[in-house]
Amino acid sequence: MAKILTQLKRWFGTKGSDTNNSNDTTRNTSNIPIAGTSGSDVQKPSIEWVSIPAGTFMMGSPVSEPDRLDGETLHQVTLSAFMMSKTAITLGQFKSFIDATGYITDSDSVKGFVGSYIWNGKEYTHKAGVNWSCDENGNPRPASDYNHPVIHVSWNDAVAFAKWMGCRLPTEAEWEYACRAGADTPFNTGDNLTTLQANFNGYYPYNNNEKGEYREKPLPVGSFSPNTWGLYDMHGNVFEWCADWYGDYREEAQTDPKGPATGMLRVRRGGSWGYFARDCRSAFRNGRKPDHRSGGVGFRIVEGK
Repeated sequence: MAKILTQLKRWFGTKGSDTNNSNDTTRNTSNIPIAGTSGSDVQKPSIEWVSIPAGTFMMGSPVSEPDRLDGETLHQVTLSAFMMSKTAITLGQFKSFIDATGYITDSDSVKGFVGSYIWNGKEYTHKAGVNWSCDENGNPRPASDYNHPVIHVSWNDAVAFAKWMGCRLPTEAEWEYACRAGADTPFNTGDNLTTLQANFNGYYPYNNNEKGEYREKPLPVGSFSPNTWGLYDMHGNVFEWCADWYGDYREEAQTDPKGPATGMLRVRRGGSWGYFARDCRSAFRNGRKPDHRSGGVGFRIVEGK
């Protein structure tokens, strides 16, 4: 718990942080039918899958890694094989879910905090009326943007989509394992990440490397080269929700870990278009409440137990 508290000031202590003060937590999704089964005559949207092999890796970061955080304790993890979506879930794919089920996202809920956090060019600010169909500035997206990652979705919304697909969110361990694709460096690209390789705030490069571009918005999925295992955008573009509650790592070797049994925050991974290069590292982790949403967070899904 002490390590968690150490991170909170870095995550939430600045003006314009993309977090809300809602007391809402996890929603019940038991009434959502699985696409293509009894109770739903709508077929699943097409998902391209990547087969992730079983294996063992060192999760977290070594103490020598620049900009590492205390919550990244290095420990051995062994994972079973699973299938992961090649990209983050797109606006078009999420629209199929909304159209089929009539699901009301947390942004549209009549209870408590409504809307989402948008980027106004200087800081994140709350705006009512913003939901999954909007861009990072809160404007309605045209059909030409259906290949962009869906944003303004909470952990609850991501779980609901995954359940409808007959899938789930990746565990935090699965996410990092898939991101690394066998690499033990800060990024799956090596010791540095450039804006020719990923979408992040290039004005703040990693470890005093050369500055790059700051695009100030998410890009279509698959805009950069994939990692060794064929996954796109594991660094930058949008944060991705994981299944786990955020908590301190256990230091002993583990097999198929699922994180703490309880918690306050759900894990996000990967960094985003508005974050620094250091926050896109394979080991970087932070958390938000399950009903949190903003213009910088989306998700991908996995098949497997």
